[in-house]
Amino acid sequence: MKLPQPLYEVLRWFTWIVLPATATLIAALNAAWAWGWPIEAILSTFSAVETFIGVVLGIAKYSNDKEEVK
Repeated sequence: MKLPQPLYEVLRWFTWIVLPATATLIAALNAAWAWGWPIEAILSTFSAVETFIGVVLGIAKYSNDKEEVK
């Protein structure tokens, strides 16, 4: 599986920066404003999505690096 470099960079930025920052913002605002959202479920969902995309990116990077060595 090979991802184009621009797509890889966008997904990496999204996974490493945007998703964790959004999860932190939602958790903080939920606590500060007592919204009563099911924060554990929301954070678990964010974590699962981050892990999934991270694994896909890791596999893509490994495949790409392996092809470059040949």
